Amino acid sequence: MFLSFKELQEKVNFTIKNEINLGLDRMQQFLEKVGDPQDQIEVVHIGGTNGKGSTLRFLESLLKETGFAVGVFHSPAYRFINDQISVNGTYITDDEMVEIIEVFNKHGLSEAGLTEFELQTAMAFYYFAVIKKVDIALIEVGLGGREDSTNVMTPILSIITNIGHDHIGFLGRSVQEIAYHKAGIIKEGVAIISGEQKSAAREVIKKEASLKKSPGYFMGEEFSYRMEDGRVSFHSAKKNMEELELSLQGEHQAANASLAIMAYVLLIEKWNMKFDERVLKAGLVKTEHPGRFELVQKEPPIILDGAHNEEAVEALVTTMKKNFSEKRIVVLFSALKDKPIEMMVRKLDDIADEIIFTSFDFPRAARAEDIFLVSGLLKKEFEEDWKTALQSAVSRLDDNSLLLITGSLYFISEIRTKLT
Repeated sequence: MFLSFKELQEKVNFTIKNEINLGLDRMQQFLEKVGDPQDQIEVVHIGGTNGKGSTLRFLESLLKETGFAVGVFHSPAYRFINDQISVNGTYITDDEMVEIIEVFNKHGLSEAGLTEFELQTAMAFYYFAVIKKVDIALIEVGLGGREDSTNVMTPILSIITNIGHDHIGFLGRSVQEIAYHKAGIIKEGVAIISGEQKSAAREVIKKEASLKKSPGYFMGEEFSYRMEDGRVSFHSAKKNMEELELSLQGEHQAANASLAIMAYVLLIEKWNMKFDERVLKAGLVKTEHPGRFELVQKEPPIILDGAHNEEAVEALVTTMKKNFSEKRIVVLFSALKDKPIEMMVRKLDDIADEIIFTSFDFPRAARAEDIFLVSGLLKKEFEEDWKTALQSAVSRLDDNSLLLITGSLYFISEIRTKLT
């Protein structure tokens, strides 16, 4: 499998731009040349600041359990670029990637001026529609929504998990500005599900839904959940369920699961299928999501969690306090420099007995020393090389401690190459 597009380029010659360049024109023009595969498949489009990956994984598991061939496109990669495109959990192969690039080259890829993410998105649409002919595809938004390269099709359902302060350099500083970008995935007459709780952001989503005449299903209004003793109950006008068990830990995962359940209920209704609660319960228990509170070693515990912004760190800290308050916690942390690092570190200071700050090879990665300087913890240090930092962190573990590796999803992808 390929660790990067650079490795893929060693197998087959093609041209892409390594940059973030929002806008839909390039994608629409190129997809038209390859037969508009995005219009040949049924799609659920999933956006939001946090939880979109977990919501996607819950819904994928529910649909797989029901017997569908489910395509998934997510970002960033867990480890290999192949893993961003899969069908029922099986990644696109190297040969299939080369095959798609060869087709694309014949249709003017070199002149299209696509970015790396745009090419990945186009490959996903083509793979799901032409090569695998999936029953349904779950497409995760890359950045924002309105001008994101995934936003070139009309889905059968849209989900916006929530709105937080992320990518403010691209999407704006206020929740209203960010919500405007996220709400751009709402399409004419297509139902929208959202878990957003802040009234200012929710109103932006509702306004867009009203403009597009899209039925809205909002957490706390059309549906709700409750978590008690590790079990979840789900309530809506359409279905009520009790004693649901989740494979992913944390209150925030109960919220993500409830979004997926609402989506599943609407899809089953749309397809005129019989709802089976046993199938739903089995799907929830079987859900897997690499890099999200992922236990990669049991004794002593090593946990990976891609808490890449302030809201995600807050959810992580709450889960850690609830589950590991008796453990000595060693934290290994790295982040992108355009994130609210000071706020994230302050929250981690609250649970950590010691923290090691590090960096990794990525254009927007923050320097370890810069992150180190904002921490108020007494027992802290920094090491710019993440491999050395990882060895140092593991060496400090004993029977009463655990290692929490968190921060940027790109950092977690790097870590997974060593620990999984």
